[in-house]
Amino acid sequence: MKSDSKKVVRKTRGKEPVICVVDVGNSHTVLGIFKGTKVVDYWRLTTRKETTSDEVMNKVGGLLGFSKIKTDEITHVGLSTVVPALERPWIKALDSLLKKRVQVVNSKNCMGLRINYQNPSMAGADRLCNVVAMREAGFKNAIIVDMGTATTFDVMKDGAFAGGVIIPGINASLDALTEKAARLLPVTIEWPDAVVADNTDDAIRAGLLYGFLAQLEFLIGKIKKEIGCDDMPVYATGGWGKTIARRTSLIDKYDPFLTLRGIRLVALNGDATNINSEESRDTEEE
Repeated sequence: MKSDSKKVVRKTRGKEPVICVVDVGNSHTVLGIFKGTKVVDYWRLTTRKETTSDEVMNKVGGLLGFSKIKTDEITHVGLSTVVPALERPWIKALDSLLKKRVQVVNSKNCMGLRINYQNPSMAGADRLCNVVAMREAGFKNAIIVDMGTATTFDVMKDGAFAGGVIIPGINASLDALTEKAARLLPVTIEWPDAVVADNTDDAIRAGLLYGFLAQLEFLIGKIKKEIGCDDMPVYATGGWGKTIARRTSLIDKYDPFLTLRGIRLVALNGDATNINSEESRDTEEE
């Protein structure tokens, strides 16, 4: 169901805004460049939790050198991170490299998004961005399944973030299983021919993939029942989103850039009083 609320996007006078967005996840970091609403470049990096601002600046500067967009064309910068220790290095690097203040996504600058969470500040920035992006697309109710290190089911009800579900991601499940079970070794993750496997490797694969799929379909059904909206759309995003979306009819669309779209909107429209890049620029990492 789509909302009739008006879209609000501030534009640079006479030109389309050019926005650099960064989504720092537990395992991977995605860097993207938007021109207006279009993704013109993006890169996927391994998240290194001990990285410094100099290392970030060197990596990002190198990647932007291959972009169609020059750094001095960038008008806005947005950052979402679920790794608190990396917030300061990324702010400092982006601020120094792009000479623009960095809008860091948090529960207070998501364009007036209602957050129905016991402690709104504990809601993941990436989860809020997913809902902001869906609201901007015109939806009032929706489920966003973001499949990364953790898989989150982000629920949008009446245009607000209504909470959701968090379960281990596929790779995290494999790591936990092989770490705790002495005779089970890591396997390549690919779909086995059948659920009932005649060897240990395929048995692990079947449990991981078909088990995850069954869990996903069950939770989608339960969420729709609790919300009382059987026709609410289900979008998938994240590293495993495309693979899983192909295997179930319950996912309506896969959008690899959904979280980045939300960061873009916050970068353009977020409350600038929540930016503190000056402090981050002057403070060295410990």
